[in-house]
Amino acid sequence: MPIDHFSFTNNITFRLRYLINTESFKSNGPIFFYTGNEGDVEGFAKNTGFMWDIAPEFSAAVVFAEHRFYGKTQPFGNNSYAKVANLGYLSSEQALADFVELINYLKNERIPFAKNSPLIVFGGSYGGMLAAWMRTKYPHVVDGAIAASAPVFWFRNSHIPEDIFDRIVTRTFVNSGCSLKNILAAWRSIQLLAKTDNGRTWLNNKFKIEEKSKLIEESDAKALIGFAKEAMESMAMVDYPYEADFLSPLPGWPVKEACKFFNKANLNGDKESAEQIYKLLNLYYNSTGKTETLCVKPDKCSGAYAALGDPLGWPWQACTEMVMPQCSSGPPNDFFLKDCPFTLDKFTQDCLATFNYTGYTPGLMRPDFVINNYGSRFPTATNIVFSNGYLDPWSGGGWRLYPTTKGTLVSLIVEDGAHHYDLRGSHPNDTSSVKEVRNLEKLHISRWIREAKRANKRHLKISKKNVNKVPF
Repeated sequence: MPIDHFSFTNNITFRLRYLINTESFKSNGPIFFYTGNEGDVEGFAKNTGFMWDIAPEFSAAVVFAEHRFYGKTQPFGNNSYAKVANLGYLSSEQALADFVELINYLKNERIPFAKNSPLIVFGGSYGGMLAAWMRTKYPHVVDGAIAASAPVFWFRNSHIPEDIFDRIVTRTFVNSGCSLKNILAAWRSIQLLAKTDNGRTWLNNKFKIEEKSKLIEESDAKALIGFAKEAMESMAMVDYPYEADFLSPLPGWPVKEACKFFNKANLNGDKESAEQIYKLLNLYYNSTGKTETLCVKPDKCSGAYAALGDPLGWPWQACTEMVMPQCSSGPPNDFFLKDCPFTLDKFTQDCLATFNYTGYTPGLMRPDFVINNYGSRFPTATNIVFSNGYLDPWSGGGWRLYPTTKGTLVSLIVEDGAHHYDLRGSHPNDTSSVKEVRNLEKLHISRWIREAKRANKRHLKISKKNVNKVPF
């Protein structure tokens, strides 16, 4: 794969990993192509069972492409993250071009009798954004896109409130039975305990905090609360109705399980109140019972809980092209500590602290790149299904927050769905809402395939007529 698809002076190449299954494929059948995102492609293949489930029905080949700089696709090997000169090739634009190159190879060389195969892309989260942008940017390559939980509008100068993520997290927890009052009390209890040596010692012991990230001073309470906040945000994302291990091994409806800790009418003092946060953390990080300690300070344990891939990959993209404003506005809007407004100055300082070793400078951040390059609306786009789950905090940046079934840009809402729930494989505990959404997605996929085959036949007829009319 070319390291730079947009330069005619750079001939460096690298190997891009992809997974392929052609067991169900028949001549000129469709290719179902997953636009890999910020992690090891095997994890996405494992958690995107919808593609596997419907492949036999459509006689489709199934392909999962790994995103450059993630998983085993490291263009510069162990030096891929060593310096700006290498990391500069980590971008959505280059990744999309990788996928186009791979698709051309698959259709013309790798898969027999696939030259005229319809191509349907699937993606979840950032992968869903890539799927939508692929259909928008390369409509001659992609015939349709299922863009699940794709926050395509989560950028500045859009209509998305910067606090919407944690508002939805709070809504998901409260609707699952959590006592807002008790959660807020737990934060206050942690802050009060952190004011004294004895209190910090108790917190370090109760939360089993690693030596390198122990709470030493009063302000360290913020690190512990932030650590718990990340767990709650992630739990809302993966609030599926059955056991799953997408980000962390969890029971079914994990938010409802966590809320049991906060529903006691009268908690006996600050220690018992704070202990409920520990129970929540133990549920999220230690449901298997194998985690002995917790590392709560980001600067001491960066990447310790990275669930998807290289812990620096997405932060790099966030510090360059994917600048997505996000903050908490605090009570009564959400139950976290207020840190709004989001400011580029502070975010830039965080990026410098993370990537200073690479030669990163503030000028490398382009906050408007996505809107300028892909658009804040899609006036000419067709054949995209945007699906979102009501429980998912990322739905706040989705194409639409309500169903739209007319036209060729479609919005589907999984009423009791978390992050790209519809892309997961069929399960006995699936809700009626996700079953309905998957059936609608299948109808659109069927239509796209029919249209692509008709268009291909017309193209072949026109080509033959043109050839016959050429004078000799």
